[in-house]
Amino acid sequence: MISLEILNIIRGRKKVIILPHIHPDGDTLGSALALKNALSSLESEVFIVLDDLIPSNLKFLLDDKDIMSTSSFLSLQANPDLIITVDSSDVDRLGSRVSLLNLTEDILNIDHHRTNTYYGKYNLVDENASSCGEIVYKIIKELGITINKSIAAYIYVSLSTDTGSFKYSNTKPETLRIAADLVEVGIDKMRIITELYQNRPIHKIRLLTDALSTLEIHYNGKLSVMTIPLKVFDKNNTHPSEADGIIEYGRDIEGVDVAVLLKELEPNNIKVGFRSKYDFDVSLFAKSFGGGGHRKASGCTIFDSIENAKKTIIEAFKDNYIEEYI
Repeated sequence: MISLEILNIIRGRKKVIILPHIHPDGDTLGSALALKNALSSLESEVFIVLDDLIPSNLKFLLDDKDIMSTSSFLSLQANPDLIITVDSSDVDRLGSRVSLLNLTEDILNIDHHRTNTYYGKYNLVDENASSCGEIVYKIIKELGITINKSIAAYIYVSLSTDTGSFKYSNTKPETLRIAADLVEVGIDKMRIITELYQNRPIHKIRLLTDALSTLEIHYNGKLSVMTIPLKVFDKNNTHPSEADGIIEYGRDIEGVDVAVLLKELEPNNIKVGFRSKYDFDVSLFAKSFGGGGHRKASGCTIFDSIENAKKTIIEAFKDNYIEEYI
């Protein structure tokens, strides 16, 4: 159940900004689009503000009017009376758009990460939800808004991408019940699956090949590590956001407990992703580096060279977490 307070915060707003997180994935983008569609039916003027490139497998969700840049929004001089952040555990996940939070004190933080810092005036954080999309689904239902095919498709993308096509441990019975409701609305499930998972451009396959060539195995096969330097992204004409999913190849190796992928976003700015297979809590590990996330999927940023960042991560696992494997 969504509290009456949260529902009343959303109702009656004239201008709403929705902020997905930087380097958008299916959950943050699907949640934002679902909210925009739903709140527009309440006669709110809704803007999704995002400056990042959209991953190629998510572009099918958008039309030209769905998202606008920060500069385009500011040029409208439209003062919002509510800002909603989706799937962002802290304000760093908003990037430079954090300045938009100064436009109003009414900030609603919707998230499902247990490392959320509760930075909003209002906070709807459910760490038991499979995805932000699952929370958004409940909000829309509680508001009495009809879930049309577009909203259903957006939320289905959120659920599917954040549960690994419903195979991760965050897939609860309620998650599957919601997915069934969305299918019953009449979404084109096969098109969604094809666009998300079966239409990879060749440059992403070449990027995967280069990433796999860096694969290292440590601690008797329990830890896998891959790196993607900036020059590899440039060589393949790809953006770091297009490396989503590569880390799973390291995690899925027999015997591996934890997989690490280091992506060089710019010189001395390394995004580190962690995935675990069994009981290893990578959110605690990421938190020790100023990051966060979920028990089995988390990340952090290290401001150093990619080689030094890799050495630091490998050594930290040795010192603090998996001495038993050495």
